[in-house]
Amino acid sequence: MDLIFKASEEELQGRIGRFQDKMTAAGIDAAVIVGNTNLFYFSGSCQSGHLIIPARGEAVYLVRKTLERARQESSLGWVSAEESIKKVASTLIEIAGEKATVGLELDILPVRNYQRYQKYFAGAGLVDISNAVKEVRAVKSDYEVEILRCAADINRKMFDAVSRFLIPGQQEVVLAGRLEAVLRSQGHQGLVRLRGFNQEVFYGHLMSGENSVYPSHFDGPTGGAGLSPAFPQSCGWKEIRRNEPVLVDYTAVYQGYVVDKTRIFCLGKLPPEMVRAHEAALAIQEEVIKKARPGVPCGQLYDLALEAAGRLGFAEHFMGFGEKAPFVGHGVGLELDEFPVLASKFTAPLEPGMVFALEPKMFFPEKGVVGVENTLLVTEDGVEVLTSYPEDIIYL
Repeated sequence: MDLIFKASEEELQGRIGRFQDKMTAAGIDAAVIVGNTNLFYFSGSCQSGHLIIPARGEAVYLVRKTLERARQESSLGWVSAEESIKKVASTLIEIAGEKATVGLELDILPVRNYQRYQKYFAGAGLVDISNAVKEVRAVKSDYEVEILRCAADINRKMFDAVSRFLIPGQQEVVLAGRLEAVLRSQGHQGLVRLRGFNQEVFYGHLMSGENSVYPSHFDGPTGGAGLSPAFPQSCGWKEIRRNEPVLVDYTAVYQGYVVDKTRIFCLGKLPPEMVRAHEAALAIQEEVIKKARPGVPCGQLYDLALEAAGRLGFAEHFMGFGEKAPFVGHGVGLELDEFPVLASKFTAPLEPGMVFALEPKMFFPEKGVVGVENTLLVTEDGVEVLTSYPEDIIYL
C-alpha cells in the first residue's frame, strides 16, 4: 500500500472553520496550536512551530523546524519561518490584539511552556481550548474515513497472519514481533498516539491466559505484565499454552489514523464458561450497535452495555475483574483516546462522522480474557463496522 494522502486546502479550511465557530461562541479571539497531533490536524504538517488560528480570518503557521518540509506538506496559504518566540507574540498581537483572549492546549502543554507564553503574551488572557479541539476532531470527514478504511485493511491482513504464526510454546513477545512486522510492512507508522497523561502503548496488547488479566497502570480494560516494570503492559516472556485464550488487541495506524480491533484465538478448546462469556460479549456488542445512532447520548450506550452484562449473568466479569474500566468504548482517529467516550459521565450525543472502538470484554482471574472490539463509524441512521472480521473465538 503506497497511497499517500495529503489534506487539501478545502479539507483544512473546513476543520479550521468548524473550530473558529467554537472559538467565536466561547469568546476566544485566537488559538495557538503547538501539539504535534493538533498541528497535523489543522495544518497537514507537524513540523515544529506555532499555528495561530484567529476567530476570523486566515490561520498562520510559523515554523521553527523545518520550514521547507512544512511548505511541502501543508496546503495552508500562510506558512513562514518562526524566527523567535517574539515573532510569534508579535504575529499574535497583529492578528488578535494585545488584550486578546487566547486559547492554548492546556491538557498537553507543559507548565514551563505555559509560563513562557504568560511572559510573551503578557496582555492576553490565556484559556483552555482542549475540549473544543477534541470536539472538532471527533467528527471525521469523508477524507479521514477513507484513510481509516485503509488502516482497517492493514489490520485485517495482520489478523489473517495470526494462524500462520501462533504455535504452542511460543513466547508472547515472539508472536507479537511477527505480527507487528506484518503491520509495519503494510504501512503502520509504528507510533500510536494517545492524549492521556503518562499513557503509552506499543501497537496494542497481545497476551495469553493469565497474563491478559495481569493488572497494569494502562487506562484500559487489559494490562499485561510486559517485558519489565519499565513498560508494564502487553506481551511478556510467557509461553502460549494450549486451551487458553490468546487476546490480540492491536491497532493499525495508517498516515496518522488509528483503527482498533480485538479478536480471541485459541490452540485447542476454551472452558464452557469462557465460551458463554464470549457469546455474551458479542450479544452486548449487538445490542449497543442496534441502539447507536446520531442523537443517542454516549452514556446511555454504556448503561445499556452494563445492564446487558448483568442480565446475561456476567456483571462481575464485564470490563475487568475488581478494577474495572469505566467505559465500553472510546473514540479513535489521530489518537487512540479521542471523543466520544462510551462512559456514564460522557453525556454528549453521537453525531454522524464520529468513529469509536466498541470493546465489550469479559475477565476471568488466572484464566484470561474473552470478548471483542471493533471500530465503528457513525452514519446518518446507525453505525458501520469498519473492522469486519470473524468474531467468534478463532480455534487453531
